Amino acid sequence: MTYYRKALYDEMTSFYIITSLDDADDLNRIRSFMGALVRKARSALTEEMNTKQKVEKLLKLMYQDWGFHCNPDNYFELENLYLNKVLENHYGMPVSLGAIILYLAESLDLPIYPINFPTQLILRVDIEDDIFFIDPWNGKKITLEKLQKLYEGALGFGAKLNEEDLKIADSRLIISRFCQLAKNALLREEKNYQALKYIESLLRQNPDDPYERRDRGISLVQLGCFKAALEDFNFFIEKCPEDPAALLLAAQLDDLKKEVTSVQ
Repeated sequence: MTYYRKALYDEMTSFYIITSLDDADDLNRIRSFMGALVRKARSALTEEMNTKQKVEKLLKLMYQDWGFHCNPDNYFELENLYLNKVLENHYGMPVSLGAIILYLAESLDLPIYPINFPTQLILRVDIEDDIFFIDPWNGKKITLEKLQKLYEGALGFGAKLNEEDLKIADSRLIISRFCQLAKNALLREEKNYQALKYIESLLRQNPDDPYERRDRGISLVQLGCFKAALEDFNFFIEKCPEDPAALLLAAQLDDLKKEVTSVQ
């Protein structure tokens, strides 16, 4: 199958370029670092290895030899989504470490793919009739039984995991989830100007996305741009009237209108 496994990494690079205050040299260092990882991995994967052995070797390199890991103490911090920090510190979160694995898999032509799992990024390995799953948290195989427990934890007791939940994900879904995670991290850490820049870059791709308009409204409120925020919130409420967020925002519009009036 034809599948571009670097799509998530590319979006992370775009996120870094748009929102980081670092200079272009850091982007060059990221490219240099990734190129070095590809070369190291390529030299370690010998022709005598079969595909499964190559996948297992890559995961050993990533998590044991190179020391990448997820740190629960800073799991939701913004730096876990910046490639320069992840590559420098050797820790991140499943989506950022998974993006690096997928990048390497694309470069090495290994059958590792993302699935759109509700809790976090999970990787799927397809080797002919042998299919298994990898947890980017630690690079280890994760059983269907464990996935079922995680699934129930996310969707409620009795929710049944099925084949559709475990299929190779459309890269657009994975990118969309990353974008939401990145926006949330920026807003949570009050990087409101950077959040606005990133959201506006996403809106240039899809100007009428009501959820991007909602999120832009949130960042605009934090920046004190109440009139523009009001326009975005009204757009979201009109397009998604049944969304719980729309009901919450509708109840707050009067207060926002007062803010608009007070600054005029």
